[in-house]
Amino acid sequence: MRQVRIGTISFLLEDSPHTVQFNLQRAEAYIRQAAERGCDVVCLPEMFRTLKVKDRESEPEELGGETWQLLSRLAATLRMNIIGAWYVSEGGKTYNQATVFDRSGAVAGHYRKAQPTGGEMQAGITAGSQFPVIELDIGKVAVMICMDIYFPEIPRIYAHKGAEILFWPTVSLGPTQEGLLAQMASRAIDNGLWIVESNLANHPPYAPYSGRFRPGTARIMDFNGDVLAWTGRRGGLAVADVDLDEERLTSWTVLLREPDCFRQDLQSITRLDLFAKEYAAIAERQSKAKQYFEQVDE
Repeated sequence: MRQVRIGTISFLLEDSPHTVQFNLQRAEAYIRQAAERGCDVVCLPEMFRTLKVKDRESEPEELGGETWQLLSRLAATLRMNIIGAWYVSEGGKTYNQATVFDRSGAVAGHYRKAQPTGGEMQAGITAGSQFPVIELDIGKVAVMICMDIYFPEIPRIYAHKGAEILFWPTVSLGPTQEGLLAQMASRAIDNGLWIVESNLANHPPYAPYSGRFRPGTARIMDFNGDVLAWTGRRGGLAVADVDLDEERLTSWTVLLREPDCFRQDLQSITRLDLFAKEYAAIAERQSKAKQYFEQVDE
Protein backbone atom coordinates (compact mmCIF):
# COMPACT_ATOMS: atom_id res chain seq x y z
CA MET A 1 0.00 0.00 0.00
CA ARG A 2 1.09 3.54 -0.77
CA GLN A 3 -1.19 5.70 1.34
CA VAL A 4 -1.26 9.38 0.41
CA ARG A 5 -3.26 12.12 2.08
CA ILE A 6 -4.20 14.70 -0.57
CA GLY A 7 -5.37 18.23 0.18
CA THR A 8 -6.86 20.74 -2.24
CA ILE A 9 -8.00 24.31 -1.73
CA SER A 10 -11.17 26.19 -2.64
CA PHE A 11 -9.85 29.76 -2.45
CA LEU A 12 -12.37 32.20 -1.00
CA LEU A 13 -12.79 35.49 -2.88
CA GLU A 14 -14.04 38.58 -1.08
CA ASP A 15 -16.38 41.16 -2.62
CA SER A 16 -13.76 43.87 -2.14
CA PRO A 17 -10.57 43.96 -4.24
CA HIS A 18 -7.63 41.87 -3.09
CA THR A 19 -3.94 42.66 -2.95
CA VAL A 20 -1.09 40.31 -3.76
CA GLN A 21 -0.10 40.30 -0.08
CA PHE A 22 -3.65 39.44 0.97
CA ASN A 23 -3.72 36.50 -1.45
CA LEU A 24 -0.35 35.20 -0.29
CA GLN A 25 -1.43 35.43 3.35
CA ARG A 26 -4.67 33.57 2.61
CA ALA A 27 -2.76 30.93 0.65
CA GLU A 28 -0.39 30.45 3.58
CA ALA A 29 -3.33 30.00 5.97
CA TYR A 30 -4.83 27.30 3.74
CA ILE A 31 -1.47 25.54 3.42
CA ARG A 32 -0.96 25.54 7.18
CA GLN A 33 -4.45 24.11 7.61
CA ALA A 34 -3.51 21.29 5.23
CA ALA A 35 -0.36 20.61 7.24
CA GLU A 36 -2.38 20.50 10.48
CA ARG A 37 -4.56 17.82 8.89
CA GLY A 38 -1.54 15.75 7.93
CA CYS A 39 -1.63 16.22 4.16
CA ASP A 40 1.27 14.86 2.13
CA VAL A 41 0.51 17.23 -0.74
CA VAL A 42 -1.71 20.28 -1.21
CA CYS A 43 -2.77 22.16 -4.35
CA LEU A 44 -3.65 25.85 -4.76
CA PRO A 45 -5.88 27.17 -7.57
CA GLU A 46 -4.70 28.81 -10.76
CA MET A 47 -3.67 32.49 -10.49
CA PHE A 48 -3.94 32.44 -6.68
CA ARG A 49 -1.29 35.19 -6.42
CA THR A 50 -3.27 37.81 -8.38
CA LEU A 51 -6.91 36.78 -7.88
CA LYS A 52 -9.12 39.89 -7.72
CA VAL A 53 -6.09 42.19 -7.70
CA LYS A 54 -7.42 45.07 -9.80
CA ASP A 55 -5.71 45.55 -13.17
CA ARG A 56 -3.00 43.05 -12.19
CA GLU A 57 -4.60 39.62 -12.62
CA SER A 58 -2.29 38.77 -15.56
CA GLU A 59 0.78 40.30 -13.94
CA PRO A 60 3.75 37.90 -13.87
CA GLU A 61 6.39 37.49 -11.21
CA GLU A 62 10.02 36.72 -11.96
CA LEU A 63 11.07 33.14 -11.27
CA GLY A 64 12.39 32.87 -7.74
CA GLY A 65 10.31 35.84 -6.59
CA GLU A 66 8.24 36.41 -3.47
CA THR A 67 5.63 33.74 -4.22
CA TRP A 68 8.24 31.13 -5.07
CA GLN A 69 10.11 31.91 -1.84
CA LEU A 70 6.95 31.67 0.28
CA LEU A 71 5.89 28.26 -1.06
CA SER A 72 9.45 26.93 -0.88
CA ARG A 73 9.75 28.01 2.74
CA LEU A 74 6.36 26.55 3.70
CA ALA A 75 7.10 23.24 1.96
CA ALA A 76 10.38 22.89 3.85
CA THR A 77 9.02 24.09 7.20
CA LEU A 78 5.86 21.98 7.09
CA ARG A 79 7.52 19.00 5.34
CA MET A 80 4.75 18.90 2.74
CA ASN A 81 4.63 18.84 -1.06
CA ILE A 82 2.97 22.02 -2.41
CA ILE A 83 1.62 22.80 -5.89
CA GLY A 84 0.96 26.43 -6.80
CA ALA A 85 0.04 28.00 -10.15
CA TRP A 86 0.66 31.68 -10.92
CA TYR A 87 1.95 33.81 -13.79
CA VAL A 88 5.74 33.82 -14.06
CA SER A 89 8.14 35.57 -16.39
CA GLU A 90 11.34 34.18 -17.86
CA GLY A 91 13.40 35.31 -20.81
CA GLY A 92 10.97 38.07 -21.70
CA LYS A 93 8.00 35.66 -21.86
CA THR A 94 5.07 35.17 -19.49
CA TYR A 95 3.72 31.71 -18.65
CA ASN A 96 0.82 30.34 -16.64
CA GLN A 97 3.00 27.99 -14.63
CA ALA A 98 2.32 25.42 -11.93
CA THR A 99 5.39 24.86 -9.76
CA VAL A 100 5.76 21.71 -7.66
CA PHE A 101 7.75 22.01 -4.43
CA ASP A 102 8.89 18.88 -2.59
CA ARG A 103 9.13 18.47 1.18
CA SER A 104 12.63 19.97 1.24
CA GLY A 105 11.38 23.18 -0.41
CA ALA A 106 13.15 22.39 -3.66
CA VAL A 107 11.40 22.67 -7.02
CA ALA A 108 10.65 19.12 -8.13
CA GLY A 109 9.34 20.32 -11.49
CA HIS A 110 6.95 22.67 -13.23
CA TYR A 111 4.26 22.67 -15.91
CA ARG A 112 3.35 25.55 -18.22
CA LYS A 113 -0.24 25.70 -19.43
CA ALA A 114 -0.38 24.24 -22.94
CA GLN A 115 -3.79 25.66 -23.88
CA PRO A 116 -4.12 29.26 -22.66
CA THR A 117 -7.47 30.96 -23.18
CA GLY A 118 -8.03 33.57 -25.86
CA GLY A 119 -7.94 36.24 -23.17
CA GLU A 120 -4.59 34.99 -21.94
CA MET A 121 -3.17 35.04 -25.45
CA GLN A 122 -4.33 38.65 -25.85
CA ALA A 123 -2.58 39.42 -22.57
CA GLY A 124 0.66 38.01 -23.98
CA ILE A 125 0.74 34.65 -22.19
CA THR A 126 3.02 32.14 -23.94
CA ALA A 127 1.75 28.58 -24.28
CA GLY A 128 3.93 25.77 -22.95
CA SER A 129 4.73 22.63 -24.92
CA GLN A 130 5.97 20.13 -22.34
CA PHE A 131 4.06 17.49 -20.36
CA PRO A 132 6.33 16.50 -17.47
CA VAL A 133 5.56 13.71 -15.03
CA ILE A 134 7.10 14.74 -11.72
CA GLU A 135 8.35 12.22 -9.19
CA LEU A 136 7.64 13.04 -5.55
CA ASP A 137 8.06 10.87 -2.49
CA ILE A 138 4.33 10.09 -2.68
CA GLY A 139 4.38 8.92 -6.31
CA LYS A 140 4.27 10.27 -9.87
CA VAL A 141 2.22 13.44 -10.34
CA ALA A 142 1.31 15.70 -13.24
CA VAL A 143 -0.52 19.01 -13.70
CA MET A 144 -2.97 20.47 -16.18
CA ILE A 145 -4.33 24.01 -15.77
CA CYS A 146 -7.89 25.27 -16.28
CA MET A 147 -8.79 25.10 -20.01
CA ASP A 148 -6.44 22.15 -20.50
CA ILE A 149 -9.27 19.90 -19.31
CA TYR A 150 -11.09 20.48 -22.61
CA PHE A 151 -8.27 18.65 -24.41
CA PRO A 152 -8.44 14.90 -23.60
CA GLU A 153 -5.04 14.35 -25.21
CA ILE A 154 -3.32 15.97 -22.23
CA PRO A 155 -4.36 13.51 -19.49
CA ARG A 156 -3.97 10.63 -21.97
CA ILE A 157 -0.34 11.64 -22.58
CA TYR A 158 0.22 11.82 -18.83
CA ALA A 159 -1.33 8.38 -18.34
CA HIS A 160 0.98 6.84 -20.92
CA LYS A 161 3.94 8.53 -19.24
CA GLY A 162 3.07 6.92 -15.91
CA ALA A 163 1.34 9.68 -13.94
CA GLU A 164 -0.78 8.52 -11.00
CA ILE A 165 -2.30 11.76 -9.67
CA LEU A 166 -3.27 14.60 -12.00
CA PHE A 167 -3.68 17.99 -10.32
CA TRP A 168 -6.02 20.52 -11.94
CA PRO A 169 -5.65 24.06 -10.57
CA THR A 170 -8.31 26.20 -12.24
CA VAL A 171 -10.56 29.27 -12.04
CA SER A 172 -13.19 27.66 -14.24
CA LEU A 173 -16.97 28.25 -14.15
CA GLY A 174 -18.16 26.05 -16.96
CA PRO A 175 -19.86 26.63 -19.45
CA THR A 176 -21.72 24.55 -16.84
CA GLN A 177 -20.53 23.06 -13.59
CA GLU A 178 -22.18 19.77 -14.55
CA GLY A 179 -20.16 19.77 -17.76
CA LEU A 180 -16.91 20.32 -15.87
CA LEU A 181 -17.73 17.47 -13.51
CA ALA A 182 -18.49 15.20 -16.48
CA GLN A 183 -15.21 16.14 -18.16
CA MET A 184 -13.26 15.57 -14.98
CA ALA A 185 -14.86 12.15 -14.48
CA SER A 186 -14.23 11.21 -18.10
CA ARG A 187 -10.55 12.11 -17.87
CA ALA A 188 -10.22 10.08 -14.66
CA ILE A 189 -12.05 7.00 -15.93
CA ASP A 190 -10.51 6.98 -19.39
CA ASN A 191 -6.97 7.13 -18.03
CA GLY A 192 -7.04 5.43 -14.64
CA LEU A 193 -6.04 8.64 -12.83
CA TRP A 194 -6.85 10.31 -9.55
CA ILE A 195 -7.71 13.93 -10.43
CA VAL A 196 -7.51 16.79 -7.93
CA GLU A 197 -9.29 20.08 -8.64
CA SER A 198 -8.53 23.37 -6.89
CA ASN A 199 -10.93 26.21 -7.70
CA LEU A 200 -12.53 29.39 -6.30
CA ALA A 201 -15.41 30.18 -3.98
CA ASN A 202 -17.47 33.31 -3.43
CA HIS A 203 -18.72 34.77 -0.17
CA PRO A 204 -21.52 33.98 0.53
CA PRO A 205 -21.25 30.63 -1.30
CA TYR A 206 -22.58 30.41 -4.85
CA ALA A 207 -25.30 33.08 -4.98
CA PRO A 208 -26.20 33.52 -8.69
CA TYR A 209 -28.98 35.97 -7.84
CA SER A 210 -26.34 38.40 -6.55
CA GLY A 211 -23.76 37.77 -9.24
CA ARG A 212 -21.63 35.28 -7.33
CA PHE A 213 -21.04 32.29 -9.56
CA ARG A 214 -17.82 30.71 -8.31
CA PRO A 215 -18.49 27.02 -7.72
CA GLY A 216 -16.21 26.49 -4.72
CA THR A 217 -15.37 23.01 -5.87
CA ALA A 218 -12.07 21.92 -4.47
CA ARG A 219 -12.55 18.25 -5.26
CA ILE A 220 -10.68 14.94 -5.20
CA MET A 221 -11.86 12.26 -7.63
CA ASP A 222 -10.73 8.68 -8.03
CA PHE A 223 -10.18 6.66 -11.21
CA ASN A 224 -13.81 5.48 -11.16
CA GLY A 225 -15.08 9.06 -11.39
CA ASP A 226 -16.23 9.02 -7.76
CA VAL A 227 -15.77 12.18 -5.71
CA LEU A 228 -13.87 11.25 -2.55
CA ALA A 229 -13.87 14.72 -0.99
CA TRP A 230 -14.98 18.25 -1.85
CA THR A 231 -15.67 21.57 -0.19
CA GLY A 232 -19.24 21.96 -1.37
CA ARG A 233 -19.72 25.51 -2.63
CA ARG A 234 -17.60 27.06 0.08
CA GLY A 235 -14.04 28.13 0.57
CA GLY A 236 -11.80 25.77 2.46
CA LEU A 237 -9.89 22.53 2.22
CA ALA A 238 -10.89 19.10 0.90
CA VAL A 239 -8.87 16.10 2.12
CA ALA A 240 -8.87 12.46 1.07
CA ASP A 241 -6.70 9.42 1.76
CA VAL A 242 -5.89 7.30 -1.29
CA ASP A 243 -3.88 4.16 -1.90
CA LEU A 244 -1.85 4.56 -5.09
CA ASP A 245 -1.41 0.77 -5.25
CA GLU A 246 -5.16 0.20 -5.39
CA GLU A 247 -6.06 -1.83 -8.45
CA ARG A 248 -7.65 0.26 -11.19
CA LEU A 249 -10.36 -1.77 -12.90
CA THR A 250 -11.36 -1.54 -16.55
CA SER A 251 -15.11 -2.26 -16.32
CA TRP A 252 -14.61 -4.68 -19.25
CA THR A 253 -13.41 -1.98 -21.61
CA VAL A 254 -9.94 -3.51 -21.94
CA LEU A 255 -9.69 -6.72 -19.89
CA LEU A 256 -6.75 -8.51 -21.48
CA ARG A 257 -6.02 -10.44 -18.32
CA GLU A 258 -7.43 -11.44 -14.96
CA PRO A 259 -7.31 -9.63 -12.68
CA ASP A 260 -7.71 -6.66 -14.95
CA CYS A 261 -4.89 -4.11 -14.70
CA PHE A 262 -5.95 -0.87 -16.38
CA ARG A 263 -2.69 0.96 -16.99
CA GLN A 264 -0.74 -1.97 -18.45
CA ASP A 265 -3.61 -2.94 -20.76
CA LEU A 266 -4.14 0.65 -21.88
CA GLN A 267 -0.47 1.00 -22.81
CA SER A 268 -0.33 -2.36 -24.56
CA ILE A 269 -3.23 -1.83 -26.97
CA THR A 270 -3.29 1.92 -27.65
CA ARG A 271 -2.22 2.55 -31.23
CA LEU A 272 -0.10 5.64 -30.67
CA ASP A 273 1.63 5.25 -34.02
CA LEU A 274 -1.69 5.24 -35.86
CA PHE A 275 -3.04 8.21 -33.92
CA ALA A 276 0.18 10.18 -34.45
CA LYS A 277 -0.09 9.57 -38.20
CA GLU A 278 -3.69 10.80 -38.25
CA TYR A 279 -2.88 13.87 -36.15
CA ALA A 280 0.05 14.75 -38.40
CA ALA A 281 -2.18 14.57 -41.47
CA ILE A 282 -4.83 16.74 -39.84
CA ALA A 283 -2.19 19.26 -38.70
CA GLU A 284 -1.13 19.81 -42.31
CA ARG A 285 -4.65 21.00 -43.10
CA GLN A 286 -5.16 22.87 -39.85
CA SER A 287 -6.22 26.51 -39.97
CA LYS A 288 -4.09 28.04 -37.22
CA ALA A 289 -4.72 31.21 -35.24
CA LYS A 290 -1.64 33.25 -36.11
CA GLN A 291 -1.52 35.17 -32.84
CA TYR A 292 -1.82 31.99 -30.78
CA PHE A 293 0.95 30.11 -32.50
CA GLU A 294 3.27 33.09 -32.35
CA GLN A 295 3.12 32.70 -28.56
CA VAL A 296 3.74 28.98 -28.23
CA ASP A 297 6.94 28.00 -26.47
CA GLU A 298 8.53 25.53 -28.88
